[in-house]
Amino acid sequence: MKLTRVMAVLMVIAGSATCAAAALAQAPDKAKWPSRLTFVTGPTGGFGFPTGSAWASAVGAEVGISISVEATTGIQVNPLMIEDRKADAGLSAGDTSLESWNGADWTKGRQIRAQRVLAVLDPWVMQIYTTRKAGITTLSDISGKSVNPSRRRSWTDNILRDMVETLGLKPGRISNVGPNDANTLLGDGRLDVAAVAGAIPHPAMSEFEVNHDMTLIPMSKVEQQKFLARQKALFAYDIPANSYKGQTGPIPTVASYNLYIVSKDLPDSLVYALVKATFAKKEQLSAAHKAFGRMEAKNIVYATIPVHPGAVKFYEEQGIKLPDAIKPAK
Repeated sequence: MKLTRVMAVLMVIAGSATCAAAALAQAPDKAKWPSRLTFVTGPTGGFGFPTGSAWASAVGAEVGISISVEATTGIQVNPLMIEDRKADAGLSAGDTSLESWNGADWTKGRQIRAQRVLAVLDPWVMQIYTTRKAGITTLSDISGKSVNPSRRRSWTDNILRDMVETLGLKPGRISNVGPNDANTLLGDGRLDVAAVAGAIPHPAMSEFEVNHDMTLIPMSKVEQQKFLARQKALFAYDIPANSYKGQTGPIPTVASYNLYIVSKDLPDSLVYALVKATFAKKEQLSAAHKAFGRMEAKNIVYATIPVHPGAVKFYEEQGIKLPDAIKPAK
């Protein structure tokens, strides 16, 4: 009887040791993890900063690493900062990352190859708005008007300037102040049209509609087709009805997918932990912004540049087959 009890105790001890060993084997090796990460977003009044701050807080706490958030002039700056080792992660868009990967005029021909995709979020939407009293209801109406597409060389600025050129629009003036300042000018009548980009609802537009009668400016189908023939990395998108106060119907525009990108030099175990925590905290993040509620792991197939190997491991565990074009080079 005593021998039986001894054997039982030994089996429990052995089992516990096996479980402990298994847990240790699965635990990430944090020896090569940096002490903190820097996440770059976009202007403080835009979509990226508040959502990036929510992500950094929730995911950083889950993973056990400090993530500081830094505002930038626009998402096109973010891949460049990762390339130059001034940031570890950041917000981007599908077309922005692809253009910078291949080298573009705004990268001065540099091929930005240090960036890797962590996650694909939801559409990054071009949104153009004005006040109802301005009487502007179509894109052609902006000819002769003052227009502000956020900061100079931001995604919004580049896309709107391409629209102006492609569609033959002739605004009287294009200024480049941040979304918060643009709202002030628009409300005071010193600006006719503002444009922003990001997930829906956009914080700047949600703030503006509280105290102003806001109108969204649609693209016509012909304008969409003509513009997308030039901007092949974008796609047609309808801002759903009731996204904003008084918006009773869908608003045709163009969009890309927004991405979270990371440096290729981050350890695989850290990136795996980051993406796993991102989806584990989806409910908490959705409370901060609806964009996170539309985030799905299967959307990773819409990445336009390679996915980080640590993230690949997570997605493959979810049974998602990644296209060869976005798998990391061997």
